[in-house]
Amino acid sequence: MTRHSSAARLAALLFLFAVLNAAAQTATPPASVPVNPHASPEARALLQYLYSISGQYTLTGQHNFPNHIARWTDRAYDFTGKYPALFGQDFGFSAGDDKDSVLSRPATIKEVERQWSKGAIITFTWHAVRPTEDEPVTFRDSVQGHLSDYEWNELLTPGSPLYNRWCDQVDVIAGYLKQLRDARVPVLWRPYHEINGRWFWWNGRKGKRGSAALYRQLYDRFVNYHKLDNLIWVWNANSPNPEPNGPGPFADYFPGLEYADVLSVDIYGEFKQSYYDDLLALAAGKPIALGEVGALPSLDVLQAQPKWTWFMTWSEWVEDATPINTLSAVYHAPNLLTRDDPRLAQPLAAIRNASAPPSREPVTPHASSGAKLLLARLYASSGKSVLSGQENNPRSPAASTEQIFQSIGEYPAIYGQDLGVTKEVGIEVAAVRQAIVDEAKRQHLNHAIVSLTWRAARPTDDQPAAFAQSVRGQLTDFEWNELLKPGSDLHQRWCAQVDAAAVSLKQLQTAGVPVLWRPYPEPNGNKFWWAGRKGIHGSAALYRQLYDRLVNYHALRNLIWVWEAAPSGPDPIGSGQFSDFFPGLSYVDALAVNLEAFNARFRSDTFLALFGTGKAIGVGLTGAIPDPAFFEQQSLWTWFLVAPDDPNAPFPARSEALCKLYADERILTRAAEASSAGPDASSK
Repeated sequence: MTRHSSAARLAALLFLFAVLNAAAQTATPPASVPVNPHASPEARALLQYLYSISGQYTLTGQHNFPNHIARWTDRAYDFTGKYPALFGQDFGFSAGDDKDSVLSRPATIKEVERQWSKGAIITFTWHAVRPTEDEPVTFRDSVQGHLSDYEWNELLTPGSPLYNRWCDQVDVIAGYLKQLRDARVPVLWRPYHEINGRWFWWNGRKGKRGSAALYRQLYDRFVNYHKLDNLIWVWNANSPNPEPNGPGPFADYFPGLEYADVLSVDIYGEFKQSYYDDLLALAAGKPIALGEVGALPSLDVLQAQPKWTWFMTWSEWVEDATPINTLSAVYHAPNLLTRDDPRLAQPLAAIRNASAPPSREPVTPHASSGAKLLLARLYASSGKSVLSGQENNPRSPAASTEQIFQSIGEYPAIYGQDLGVTKEVGIEVAAVRQAIVDEAKRQHLNHAIVSLTWRAARPTDDQPAAFAQSVRGQLTDFEWNELLKPGSDLHQRWCAQVDAAAVSLKQLQTAGVPVLWRPYPEPNGNKFWWAGRKGIHGSAALYRQLYDRLVNYHALRNLIWVWEAAPSGPDPIGSGQFSDFFPGLSYVDALAVNLEAFNARFRSDTFLALFGTGKAIGVGLTGAIPDPAFFEQQSLWTWFLVAPDDPNAPFPARSEALCKLYADERILTRAAEASSAGPDASSK
């Protein structure tokens, strides 16, 4: 399918909207102009729809806690027989199985995509963690915590340590919103909600550098840095209270009309006419909404205050605050719209149907054509077949790959190597790396996908260093902090180490070789010096620091970034949860996990695919070779890489298992993969 230009898709959306929108029976409302000048066609069309119903209809809505997925939306259906028009969610902040657990984020994104496909409008809020702390936290201690005036000023000062911590936190959320952007899902984005209140760390500060400044700072980060063009920006306040410690007037915390597409207020009590009138005046013609409610507004209220574009009931309040007969009456009222009402369903179907297919671009800006093609090849294989792969030992750059050919008469689709060279190799590091680069070029010319991992020596050690002592060594907490501190001696040593590896990667870029790049593997494990450190300033921060050095400093555009984990487990001394070590979706093109053993009861592919919200996934076979039935049962793997053999030992006894595996029709060898990818697959 040929991709339409943004202008053409927008024209198609608006044409379909005009034809199908039965809601707009009166004069055409004024054209909406999103505050983001680069807003996606889907976001523009959805905002136009909100304008069209303003004053005529109100959308029903229901919030859900992150770890409850869609529980309260389903309860609204149980009580009324109709699904709410809005599906509300949060990104959470807490640990474990708590209702607000950050572990539920991947599942939440999947559910949001499903709800959008079913016809719901998506709205998100975020109870953000205080930027002085790392996730997960408790609600009362952090989300409802406080920043000192000094900390607040640091937060708003670009380049300060606290500003950088804040960037790290919001970048994680941006990664999930990018998944929705790429899936063409527009989002009613309600950040730093109840901004005029006194109970969250971000709210209650007046003036030029107050709460409104933080809202504008987030807008700039998301719109201008992350290019999140699928967001409709919803400014949100709490119903004002004249008491000294109550929420202040709307205008004292408003960032300006150029930062808000919709203005909203949260009301857990009386729906005073003054709240409606004051917000309507501040909105100056923009849509207004009830961001959160406890008890639903009555039909009398909605008749007196007709310009509420939507209301969203907060989670369990749907069954606790409104009598069922009143709830049902509101959901069935002629001026209230539910998900399946044709006055909503038809315009939203037009928006979905006119959208272009999701684009799967590499996370590297301006990625090379070869990198884009490689990522497309991964997605083309996903769920249909599995790309075979073989790791090799640096001492003999292609020995393991050649053994596969000698055994089965075909080459693996993926050629794998490690740029981390230690003194056990017995050769000068630069010479070994050059041999690896030369072999990678040769393999690429022979239609192989090139995959490189990097098990780097500790930056405290001079190269070459012993594997057991250096790669498997540790850093002290002081050394770790110095490593992440730009300008420190240890940071400079690390830069020199990375720059040396970049020389090899640049040679491959010059030769037109895209690379499946797997640096710092198993960060959630306990085998390597870079592993085992939780939080945004732990192992994930080092991965992001490497990304920045290679992409933004060295301008490497040929890398497909793979985050490769160890399987997580309940053992306290075993590997940790993925989320504690994950750098964020905006730094990752694909995910992989290394498996030494296989549990038939647990689908590792489903778990990893869910965590990666649909990105391509691979598996490292570090132990016994599985039976082909493994890939039949776990059908989501895109590739596998078998651990290297000892080049000085005879072909191992597992050769029979490898032959059986390669005989399976789902497993793509090099010739089969090159054929399916097309005649130009290896030359771009």
